[in-house]
Amino acid sequence: MTSHSNGKRNLVGNYTIPSALADEIRTEHHHDDALSSSQLKQNLTQNEYQQKRHNRVVDLDLNNTKSYKQIMEEREFEREEQRVKQLIERGRQEAEQAQAQEEQVQGQQIQLVARRERKRRWDVTPEEYERNKKSGPERDDNSIVLKLLKLGTKVPIVSGVPLTDEILDKILPPGYIKLDVPSGYEQLEDGKAPDITELPMDRYMPPSADQTKNTLALREQIPTEVPGITGLQSFKQEDMKYFGKLIHLEESSLSGDEKKEVEVMKLLLKVKNGSQVTRKRSLRQLTDSARKFGPKILFNQILPLLLEPSLDDQERHVLVKLTGRLLYHLDDQIRPYTHKVLVVISPMLIDEDFTLRLEAREIISNLTKAAGLANMISSLRPDLDHVDEYVRNITSRVFAIVANTLGLVSFLPFLKAVIKSKKNWMARHTGIKIIQQLCILLGGGNGNSILPYLTQMIEVLTPAITDEVLQVRTITALTLAQLAENVNPYGIESFENVLEPVWVSLRKHRGKGLASFLKCIGAIIPLMCHDPNYEEYANYYSKELVVIITREFSSPDEDTRKTILRILISLPLSRQIINNYESQIMKPFLKSFWNRRTASDSYQLTRLVVDSTVELAKKFDFLEVLESIVIFTKDNNEQLRRMATEAIHKMISPNSDNLIGLDSQLEVKLVDGVLFAFQEQTVQHNIYLQALGTVATALNVRLKPHMDSIISTVLYRLKNKEPEIRQQAAELIALIAPVIKQCSNQEDELLCKLILILYEALGEVFPEVLGSIINALFSCIDTVDKATLYVMSNPSINQILPTLTPILRNRQEKVQEACIKLVGLIAKKNSETINAKEWMRISFELLEMLKSSKKRIRVAANETFGYIAKTIGPQDVIVMLLNNLRVQERQLRVCTAVAIGIVAETCAPFTVLPAIMNEYRIPEKNVQNGVLKALSFLFEYIEGSMAKDYLFAITPLLEDALTDRDQVHRQTAATVIKHIALNCVGLANDSYHEVFVHLLNLLLPNIYETSPHVIIRILESIDALRIVLGVGIFTNYVWAGLFHPARKVRYPYWKMFNSAYAQNSDALVPYYPRIDSFPDDESDNYTIEELDIFI
Repeated sequence: MTSHSNGKRNLVGNYTIPSALADEIRTEHHHDDALSSSQLKQNLTQNEYQQKRHNRVVDLDLNNTKSYKQIMEEREFEREEQRVKQLIERGRQEAEQAQAQEEQVQGQQIQLVARRERKRRWDVTPEEYERNKKSGPERDDNSIVLKLLKLGTKVPIVSGVPLTDEILDKILPPGYIKLDVPSGYEQLEDGKAPDITELPMDRYMPPSADQTKNTLALREQIPTEVPGITGLQSFKQEDMKYFGKLIHLEESSLSGDEKKEVEVMKLLLKVKNGSQVTRKRSLRQLTDSARKFGPKILFNQILPLLLEPSLDDQERHVLVKLTGRLLYHLDDQIRPYTHKVLVVISPMLIDEDFTLRLEAREIISNLTKAAGLANMISSLRPDLDHVDEYVRNITSRVFAIVANTLGLVSFLPFLKAVIKSKKNWMARHTGIKIIQQLCILLGGGNGNSILPYLTQMIEVLTPAITDEVLQVRTITALTLAQLAENVNPYGIESFENVLEPVWVSLRKHRGKGLASFLKCIGAIIPLMCHDPNYEEYANYYSKELVVIITREFSSPDEDTRKTILRILISLPLSRQIINNYESQIMKPFLKSFWNRRTASDSYQLTRLVVDSTVELAKKFDFLEVLESIVIFTKDNNEQLRRMATEAIHKMISPNSDNLIGLDSQLEVKLVDGVLFAFQEQTVQHNIYLQALGTVATALNVRLKPHMDSIISTVLYRLKNKEPEIRQQAAELIALIAPVIKQCSNQEDELLCKLILILYEALGEVFPEVLGSIINALFSCIDTVDKATLYVMSNPSINQILPTLTPILRNRQEKVQEACIKLVGLIAKKNSETINAKEWMRISFELLEMLKSSKKRIRVAANETFGYIAKTIGPQDVIVMLLNNLRVQERQLRVCTAVAIGIVAETCAPFTVLPAIMNEYRIPEKNVQNGVLKALSFLFEYIEGSMAKDYLFAITPLLEDALTDRDQVHRQTAATVIKHIALNCVGLANDSYHEVFVHLLNLLLPNIYETSPHVIIRILESIDALRIVLGVGIFTNYVWAGLFHPARKVRYPYWKMFNSAYAQNSDALVPYYPRIDSFPDDESDNYTIEELDIFI
């Protein structure tokens, strides 16, 4: 089709879709923009399957408890009802199909008989037109409505149809009579228009005055405050359903149980809508009074509330936490209401919120311990063969938690009975799924609790492999696969009997059934590799399985493709097993998976393709696979380029030695391809950077021919307008700086040029880019020889450091960390050329860094303090740090203490210790605590041979701290003693033991402390003194308190003894008290002569 519009000849035709199709597309993609963000979020996160928990018909009234027999009868009735519904639906569909066929045949016959009269348009005279217009039929609905409106008759109108007497007679079946208007009735608002219902939904209708009044009246009914309750943050419309009783309440007329109910209601409202303080207090009140209120009153109100669809995440979390605490306190009282609690809590096991799933699991575990196995089985048994798959799924998950909580010993007989059930396939399916969920619950490789019962489980599952129902066969295969993954690398003996039926079923299935059996056999084969007796089996099954896998490479089903890739990763393949691996595996694999369609697919699939490619490269020919993949780095599709780059990175990074056999042609292809992918990226991704860095590091000196092109690319990108490109270029310099040095024959000329370019780029405005530039500068300076730094003039180190000083004030975390590390490097490598005053100025800037919220920045600042102190001497730095101990902010004082410890370690303790000990004389708690903390870090960092020399010097200070009234003093002093004692183990001779005994005497009275932080530190230091002094001296202190009449004295002594028993049980034997005989018992002699032997 050609077009001559606008005087141009156009070979492309203008086509438009039909208006009906356009309307249909518009309707399909129409969405209401009036949705709030919270509603939109809820619609996105909660799918239809998740919403089923709100659609279940559940009787939560704890007064209506049904017997097991009644529940089973109900389930039987539901199954029968479902069966009848399916039969009716099938009959209706068959009838509709038959009617449609009949109408089609009739329509064809009518078309043959009756021909449509053609419309007359141009040959009609004006007279004929007027005559036809007058005699023509009018539209019934409009004419009737107009007549009624003209007459003033008021009748309701539904969808444009007036409900007059004649029409109602036609609609309604015979037997209905019209009632007369009651006597005395007068209609209000005489001029009111007829009722109109079913308004068209495609246009907005403003709310009427009545609707507005109703909305306002409803809002007025919702109270802002509830009488007798304080601390509420809100009261929602939905809360009226559950807490409306509290609004108009007369407490004087309530009975005992009703008062309890109201009290629980008030506390629940505070828990749900209260402020943080109110919520905590109410939670404690409810849990403490749980047994007083009883489970019936509590759960009658909590369970319906948990099923409310409008609950937000925080409210649900609080209520679930409350339920868990109540179950712990109620214990066995909850037994009669187990099923009701499970119905509400169990759907949370498949919630999308991970925390909620963990809490639900914990609650069901506690409920199982309280209710017992028999009660749990009787509560959940009716749901094992429920007609709804959703209920069966949840039931299997709950039973898995029950089995894990109570152990498989007691649960296995019930599980066997369920799986062997002949009555209903749904029960068998759920029973098998219980084992699968138990394996998932335990996690892969954690099958030690399953392993003793593995043979029994597989015996029960074996008949289900050939079950008549496909769903049962599929879930059996998946469960066996999960079992094999859990018990890996053990248990192949148990799986031996199941291998043949699984292999036969594998040959018979297609589609999803085949995928499940593939997964099963693919999980069992790796177990054979760990047992030499099964080596031949492993080789045979691997070889045969490859044939099926390669056939399914082209499967359209994504799940099957993912399963195949996972199997390829785990299969024990080698060149010996598959001789013609190139034609049998590699070519079909590359053809099916290395294409643009796969690259554009989900991230999970692309990651599996990359991982399986890496594994195949390891198992077959590394360089051959690499050559096949390199081609895709120059593909026009960016997603395929990225996939190839990721595969190259993962192949080379752990196996760089494999590149030794790389020929020059493939080397050029590899570097060129990775560099091309790096240059052509439209969306900046980290994998290109990592891949180029990996290739450069692996090739090392062989990268020299390509270095010019890489450097020119980097420099060109450093001047790009886009900040992300500049950042990536700087990060690449940081990665390849050591390789540049290797490729420059150990000369630093190129690196010095790069340092100049990076130095000039320090005026960068984007903080992320600036951080990367400073990191690149760090890498270049770190790589350059120390001698080169001395002679480097443009820029010299004296120019670089003053430029970095103002950048230190930048509050961006990446910039701060990079800048501090670079200053530290300069202090370490080339400190002599910098003035001491400049270092002090930097030290003051670094003090500010200690206030940072990020730990890595504080660590970098502390390390830099050590380097600076080594450069200019510790005196000035220590004075500055000790002054910093007087600030109020705790974190700053702790970091200062760490810095003092690092300075002491760098410059030897004797340069710092006198100043620190002198500072302790200031009668200020913060300063003294800071000094003790600094001593703690000091003795933690230095070696024991050095620490013992300062033991006598520091003892008077520790004496003072251990006898101080302040708990924190004693706690920190105990930490100092712990580090000193552990440092001196095996190095201090008997002359030092007196000091340690003296410290033990001072520490021991503190064992009665109740503060958890203090007592932990005290016990740790006592354990350290026990190790350095030996068990003999230590036990002389312990025996006295073990059998003291006061429990509060005995308890801490037994704590010390238990710790000694756990750590030195063998060394304790010679020091046990000697008991030859008891005064009242003259018959027996308790002397053990072996204990008198001494070496």
